Formats: sequence, structure tokens, C-alpha cells
Amino acid sequence: MYLWMETQRKKLLAVSAFLLAVILILAPLLGVYLYRANSEACQQGLVLRQESQQLKEKLRQSQESFLEVEAQWRSCSNVSRDLNNNLEEMASQRDSLLSQLQKLKEENQNFAEKLRNAEAALQMEREKKNPEETSTALPGPQIYSLLLSLGLAITLIP
Repeated sequence: MYLWMETQRKKLLAVSAFLLAVILILAPLLGVYLYRANSEACQQGLVLRQESQQLKEKLRQSQESFLEVEAQWRSCSNVSRDLNNNLEEMASQRDSLLSQLQKLKEENQNFAEKLRNAEAALQMEREKKNPEETSTALPGPQIYSLLLSLGLAITLIP
């Protein structure tokens, strides 16, 4: 039994020596690690890491804002394009209406000219038939034709 205790004691001594060696090796390494961890460069690294995280968050927010603004820009661009198309269409319609109006004005002038010519021919026929009544003839047809041409001109002018 004494031998057994002696072997146990040797084992315990070997384990203790091994643990002491590990402690003696790890203690200086731990000291160096703690010294470096508390060094100014390490502290600056931690500060820079925090600033980096803050900058990453700001960048993410900026990118989200940019995407929102880009979506709004696309929407406004589509609206602007639609408005330009509508404006061009309205300008085309206006030009068409103006050309139609010009044609109607010319047509009105032609009718007024034909009416004046017909009235003049009628007046000449009256003068041939009754030369004495020409001075006392009522100017009704002439006034009627003038009023008709004036009415057409007013209705055709926008």
C-alpha cells in the first residue's frame, strides 16, 4: 500500500508540476495580451470599429433614402413624360382646330362674297325693271347679308 501511495504521490506531483509549468507559460502570455489589449492602438481600434459601425448604419440609411428618392424621380419622370405627350397631343388638336377654323372663315368669306354678288345682281335686275324705284328701295337684303356674315364670323371666332 505504501507503494501505491508513492505512485499516487508521484502522479500528483507530476500533474502539479505540469500545471505549474502551464501557469508559468500562460501567465506571461496573458500579461502581454492584457497589456496589448489596453494599449492605445487597441483603444483606437475599438473607437474606429464603433465609428465604422455608425458609418455603415448611416450608409444603409442613405442608400434607403436614395432608393426612395429614385422611386419618386421615376414616378415624376413618368408623369412628366405623360404630360408632355398630352401637351403634344393638345397642340396637335389645337393646330387641327385652327386649320378647320381658317377653312370655315374662308368658306364664310366665300359665302359672303357670293351673297354680295347675288344681291348686286338682284339690285341690277330691279334697276332694269323699275328704274324709278331704285332710289326708294329698302336696304333690307343688304343689311340681312351683313348681319348673316357678321353672325357667322362671330360664331366661328373662338
